[in-house]
Amino acid sequence: MITNDTEAYEIITNRIKCKDIPSKEEKILSFVALLMKDYSFTKNQTYPRSFHPEPSKRKDAYFTLVAIIISLRTTLENEQKAVNSFLKKFKSINEVKNSSVEEIKNIIVCAGMPKKKSQMIVDITNYIINNYSGDINKINNGNVLEMRNKLLNLPGIGEKSADCMLELAFNLPSIVVDTNVFRVVARIFFKKKDMSFGKKEDVRKIKSFLEENIIKDYRIFQIVHTIFLLHGKYICKSNPYCEKCKLNKYCNYYAIKDKQLSIL
Repeated sequence: MITNDTEAYEIITNRIKCKDIPSKEEKILSFVALLMKDYSFTKNQTYPRSFHPEPSKRKDAYFTLVAIIISLRTTLENEQKAVNSFLKKFKSINEVKNSSVEEIKNIIVCAGMPKKKSQMIVDITNYIINNYSGDINKINNGNVLEMRNKLLNLPGIGEKSADCMLELAFNLPSIVVDTNVFRVVARIFFKKKDMSFGKKEDVRKIKSFLEENIIKDYRIFQIVHTIFLLHGKYICKSNPYCEKCKLNKYCNYYAIKDKQLSIL
């Protein structure tokens, strides 16, 4: 468990100092270390989980899963409001089981798509109770591939949500590639212009690139995911602020963009 930003930074820099670190990993982590001067790791851990840096947000993995569902296609602010309301109302999976779609819908309405999300929460709750005796932690056998497949069998759970559970709820090295992480990594490390987050094969390519080139340490996966996510959210946007970016001199996207501008 990472408890503060100093600890997170030291985890990255200590790995960079290792004599046998592969060159690609050193490059990736050096970029992360540079960006960590601008972004807080601990202050941007939104999902409740057993090993959350903040004691008040330490909750069972079941509530991590619920928070992931609530967070789909909504703003961070509305996600947090809805998750906090849910956690205030329900203290256990059995309390949720005894609730209803209508009640849950009214609690999470500010996060958007309340009917669909509340139905997903009810379906997943019943699935966990029926298949794992109400304890989602029974999925955790330490085998990332087996666990990922079991998570993908949960009603409505896709690849990104499964990876969120593995990386954050279970502290396992399966990196999450959301649209922000995808954009940052694709622009810096890949030269193809037509890579798209909408193409599953491209998302898997980015995920494989990171996982194949970073040591299998869940803490490092969590840090890389968080820092690249924040950089994609605030600087490396769809319409990026390239001139403000600390990584622009290393970036394939910026090199092409800068060359095009110089021709004009």
